[in-house]
Amino acid sequence: MPLTAKTMKKVLIIEAQIKRYRKPFYERLYNALSDEDVQLKVVYSAPALSEAQKHDNCELPREYGVKVQGYWFRKGRLLFQPAFREIAAADLVVIDQANRFILNHLLLLLSLCKLKKVAFWGLGENLQTDRSRFSEWYKKLTLDWVHWWFAYTEGTARYLQQHGVRPAKITAVQNSVDTRRIQTCVKNLSSNAKAALRAKLDICPSAQVGVFVGMLHKVKCIPFLIEAGEKIRKTIPEFQLIVIGGGPDEEEIKLAAMQRPWVHFVGPKFGDRKAQLLAIADVFLLPGRAGLAVLDGFAAGLPLIATRLPIHGPEMEYLEEGLNGLITPPDPEAYAQAVSMLLSNPKELQLLREGAAKSAAKNSIEAMVEKFKRGIVQCLAQPKLQRGQIKWRRAQGATQRSDS
Repeated sequence: MPLTAKTMKKVLIIEAQIKRYRKPFYERLYNALSDEDVQLKVVYSAPALSEAQKHDNCELPREYGVKVQGYWFRKGRLLFQPAFREIAAADLVVIDQANRFILNHLLLLLSLCKLKKVAFWGLGENLQTDRSRFSEWYKKLTLDWVHWWFAYTEGTARYLQQHGVRPAKITAVQNSVDTRRIQTCVKNLSSNAKAALRAKLDICPSAQVGVFVGMLHKVKCIPFLIEAGEKIRKTIPEFQLIVIGGGPDEEEIKLAAMQRPWVHFVGPKFGDRKAQLLAIADVFLLPGRAGLAVLDGFAAGLPLIATRLPIHGPEMEYLEEGLNGLITPPDPEAYAQAVSMLLSNPKELQLLREGAAKSAAKNSIEAMVEKFKRGIVQCLAQPKLQRGQIKWRRAQGATQRSDS
């Protein structure tokens, strides 16, 4: 006898808003969980003004998407989403590890009281320079207050283990985007189509091209990128730069493009339009904070050139120096020199391009969905947190310290 909706296990994921790059993940996860007799719902809201400026949000189908009114406070720093009905119906609630979500604090208490099974999904350690000491203290305090952890990467999983979270309750999902779609689009784009796109941007057929994809924000070091581009052109006069993205620093890049014909600002692009622009580039340039965008470049077979910074997202782990990209000191001269040398060495460039394509295949969205599904199924099969479990671990830690 087939299971009905009433007997299916129900999983709820709560997001502030839905980014375009996340929609393919949820489509695949919904189908994968259905095969396991698990029903997925995703609660989300309209973005705050600061997020809306990036122009990278979208809607989910009603089949599994539940859009609720979001109440933003303190200029977008706090969010309340009235999703009590959805929470009550769920067997597992997956939340972002972020203190700004007011619902999170209630859910953590429900988890501790053995009233609701809750999981964190996040990057673990916050490396941003503007982080609050109290907020980070609270995040560390609550790391193990949940039943399960969906860690962005293997590095996140190691961080969690170092802070007392048992490996048995961690799933490293290897955060990803739809790399296969980008690969397919790039592969199928004809030489004539590439030439036409270059002509449209006023880029000559022989010019070597660097591309940037990401939000236009100070952490992305856009002025650094422009300065490095000017230095690259001293060695490679025909070098061109394509900038894809949107955000609060958009006017800055627009001005740079007006003053420099070799800078081509195209605004936010998604799906095949973004892939087509990646297809006419030679290298992927991210001198500032690197995150999921590294996989956009890898999927297009573009080596990543990044800088050593303490604020990178966990996806920076995907960069393997000398295999799929290069990393330099955070200095425009050193950065430009590395890019110029790579573009001047076709053999090395080709080897890095091949390595980038392999990295995209390894860290695919299909692999991420499989890991996430497996973690959900395992979590649902486990009993809820036992009362006193957190206290016992703290007492054990205190005993170990007194014995040392």
